[in-house]
Amino acid sequence: MLKNAGFKGGFGWTAALSLALALGAAHAGCGSDGTPSGFNEGDASLDGGDGGLVDPFGDSSIFGDGGGGGPVTSLVIAPKDPTVDVTITNGTLVATPVTFTATDNTGASVPVSWTVDRGELGVIGASTGVFTPTGFVGGTGNVTARYQAISAKTTVTVRVKVVQNGAPGGADAGVPDGGAGGVGGVGGEGSGGVVDPGTVGILTGPPPPTPPANAAELGFLYPYDKTVWPRGILAPLLQWQTTHGVNAVYIHLTEKNFEFQGFYSGTSLVHQPIDQAAWRQATNSNSGDPLNVDVVVAAAGVAYGPIHQSYTIAPGVLKGTVYYNSYNSRLVGGGNGAVLAIKPGALAPTVAVPGTETSCHVCHEVSSDGSTLYTEDSSYTTGASYDLRNSGAVIQTYVGAATSSDGSSNDRKFLWSGVYPDGTFAMTSSRHAREHNILDSQLYARATGNAIPSTGWTNAVTAAVTPIFSPDGKHVSFNFWEGPGGGGVTAGAGHSLAITDFDCGKPDAAAGCQGPYAFTNLRELYRDAGRWPGWPGFLPDSSGVVFHNTSVAGACGDCELSTWNNARAELWYVNAAGAPQPLRMDLLNGISGGTSYLPTNAQHPDDTALNYEPTMNPIASGGYAWVVFTARRIYGNIAAGAPYDNGTGAAPITKKLWVAAIDLNPAPGKDPSHPAFYLPGQELNAGNLRGFWAVDPCHTNGTTCETGDECCGGFCRQADDGGGLVCQDKPPAGCSQEFENCKVDGDCCGSPQGYTCINGRCARPVTK
Repeated sequence: MLKNAGFKGGFGWTAALSLALALGAAHAGCGSDGTPSGFNEGDASLDGGDGGLVDPFGDSSIFGDGGGGGPVTSLVIAPKDPTVDVTITNGTLVATPVTFTATDNTGASVPVSWTVDRGELGVIGASTGVFTPTGFVGGTGNVTARYQAISAKTTVTVRVKVVQNGAPGGADAGVPDGGAGGVGGVGGEGSGGVVDPGTVGILTGPPPPTPPANAAELGFLYPYDKTVWPRGILAPLLQWQTTHGVNAVYIHLTEKNFEFQGFYSGTSLVHQPIDQAAWRQATNSNSGDPLNVDVVVAAAGVAYGPIHQSYTIAPGVLKGTVYYNSYNSRLVGGGNGAVLAIKPGALAPTVAVPGTETSCHVCHEVSSDGSTLYTEDSSYTTGASYDLRNSGAVIQTYVGAATSSDGSSNDRKFLWSGVYPDGTFAMTSSRHAREHNILDSQLYARATGNAIPSTGWTNAVTAAVTPIFSPDGKHVSFNFWEGPGGGGVTAGAGHSLAITDFDCGKPDAAAGCQGPYAFTNLRELYRDAGRWPGWPGFLPDSSGVVFHNTSVAGACGDCELSTWNNARAELWYVNAAGAPQPLRMDLLNGISGGTSYLPTNAQHPDDTALNYEPTMNPIASGGYAWVVFTARRIYGNIAAGAPYDNGTGAAPITKKLWVAAIDLNPAPGKDPSHPAFYLPGQELNAGNLRGFWAVDPCHTNGTTCETGDECCGGFCRQADDGGGLVCQDKPPAGCSQEFENCKVDGDCCGSPQGYTCINGRCARPVTK
């Protein structure tokens, strides 16, 4: 029996888990047989990392002929496919190690070398065969015994059960709300106190708790049932409505190989975070089965519930950074507009460009490669571009009262523009949006502000509103407001969404596109005389477009595509190839089976049309595409005030950023979306809008990393000296792992199982 008191104080294993997962990333198989790309499966020095030896000559020069005196022709492992149970009670781990043995074809014991392919599940002695679970995560791994050229495999399954009464200690003590003013976190007061044994008995029964008569008596407000969650973000704040004065709550998480029982006391409880450590364990233990969440509450000695939800866990961590505008941020004094940055999983945002804290900055755009940020000052007339790879150094300033050397006005030149993926130029958004640019739409260079000549555009399009480039730079989508059109496509006076192909000529690795620039194949994606489509965003593979679709324009000038003045909008999807089939993304907007599933109150009778300004993550993660958007919907019982109140920073307001999973390669006519979740870490008391998702600036070779997308060379592998993972160029042999560089599907590990090359990076298929 193994007892580890070192798990006291918030489990005390965050650093160890990071190391184990890093080892797993280096050694875990991405091919069909579990072999890591570029590694020979027979090389024990790289398989499991436990120092075991394998006979490199394939004879008896090291191990002899085994225990039976004759040649070894097969191995049998015992026990076969065992299950190991781990319990962690208030931080103390108890588990029983498993000892594996191997016998040969005669039944004699054989001195094999042992390895396990999932170091996060546990460690195995290379010569002893003793497998000791870590308790970090549950799941199933492969145990391999090797002797000479003979090997055999079995599985080991680790099941983890965690019981936590009251807030855990250490770094995982609740989910921070960011302190006074709500700068970050998910809101709430953190975890509650310890529940006495009698109340624990009431919460867990018998007798079973009393089922609520209806959702008003006890019902979830947030999260939403059937949400798809990525790994690596803060645990959600469970929020509910109730007619009872709740003084204790029981949170029960279950999935195939993990269970959590959390008990918390308090006064008039209406929300409670899932323990961060438990959330991390649950999401990392998930093997594609549903994560079930049940909540039981106790009031005046009576238990009520359970109320139930079921989640899907995507097997991947969200990548990139979300850059967004905030108009009440405490990070810049509470009164200025600011461009902030937040990484999914962060506790709080930061100012995107250091040194801009004392002045107002608004209306930003970011290149999808994360290199360039464009923004305007408080007058909306003067703007600048910033180098995000160089601590936000100014690249160029565009003074509204001046003109560029080609004579074009710099007034709002890059406002709402569509930025090319490498940031070197942008397509202007012309007129017809609040604080608009007055120029005709055209390409303008970042370095000079001068127009860039092109063919196929100026003769067809005069005003493209809220344009966007696809992540591969080969397409542009926009509201086609004005222009002569062509090929049967006409301008829609605000009511149509169009797409065109783009060729930037011969690209140069150092200098970017060299021209000539050409637009071809103008076509219409959507048209509705009663609506205004805009703010399009391409899926990572450019196969489809998510867009904002206004049903009620804001009551102000040029506010058809705004979030202000009672504007109402939904998010829609349309395929970018073939005959367009636009459709409303019901599940994202808050509709299931034709009915809203969103909470309501007197000021929020229907929040399904309070969704705006989507942008897509250019990297597919965990088998999904991910969209961040602005919403004025209720956030449980934390932010439930008037939807169009931008607030003063004194209390949480509803104008916030939300994220949702989008299916890759959706079936025609099928809603590709899933219920959304609140983006953790943003300021609760600020009005936050237009999250712009971009890849993080890449790191040079030799820099530590977790995945290949972080590296300029495109690959994150173990260092030559056997140390940790570092950025490097592609190894001389092997396939590309998830997030690493690729050109075609066949470059990706596991491509026979559906791995694909999306926007130059390998992406895993979703498991459904």
